[in-house]
Amino acid sequence: MKVIMVNTPKGQYSIPLETVAEDRAEYYVEMEDFEMGSLEWVEEVKFVMEDDFEGIDWILNNGDWEEWEIIATKINDDVLVDEDDFWSSSDDFEIVDYEG
Repeated sequence: MKVIMVNTPKGQYSIPLETVAEDRAEYYVEMEDFEMGSLEWVEEVKFVMEDDFEGIDWILNNGDWEEWEIIATKINDDVLVDEDDFWSSSDDFEIVDYEG
């Protein structure tokens, strides 16, 4: 399963990339007036799932950590970023295949 690994001041977390892709597609459902589950929606999800950065870009620019933390899974307690730098750059985010 593809996930976005996120380094936070509380440790490392994973967020399912498919959840991020579906969130993005739902946004475009509203903006471009196509239906959930339609070919356009499926193509939007597929685009994010196959891209190496779009999912990271989406969560950084269209939400905050408190929204994503609800669905994130904590992987470990390793702190690799401080509070000042967290959520300000894509350096602490990575899309990986993860079987946790």
